[in-house]
Amino acid sequence: MKAAAVGLVAVVVAAVAVALAVPWRHGAAQEGDVSVTQATLRPGSIALVVENGSDAVARVAQVILNDAFVDFRSSRLALAPGAEETITVSYPWIHGESYEIELMTSTGRTVGYDIEGA
Repeated sequence: MKAAAVGLVAVVVAAVAVALAVPWRHGAAQEGDVSVTQATLRPGSIALVVENGSDAVARVAQVILNDAFVDFRSSRLALAPGAEETITVSYPWIHGESYEIELMTSTGRTVGYDIEGA
């Protein structure tokens, strides 16, 4: 019985340690620190210039365009503090249509950007 109690205490202590030291949350940029500064429409794609205005590394995990996840590519997985990166979204946009874009970071935060009348 005593060994089971010691084991339970060890599991609880380990769980608390993991909760306090979640590696993917350390150094994560806060919403508003990452922004889209420019969008360029190219045939079959949209190029977004993303800027990390924070002092922490930011990671774009997903791109959502008009409420749907879309394919994207970037030359870097992580955006260093103060850096800019171009993310290319594969999307057959239509002239004159409007688009609502959200970048979801690895922390689950979103950064919005709208294109009016492409």
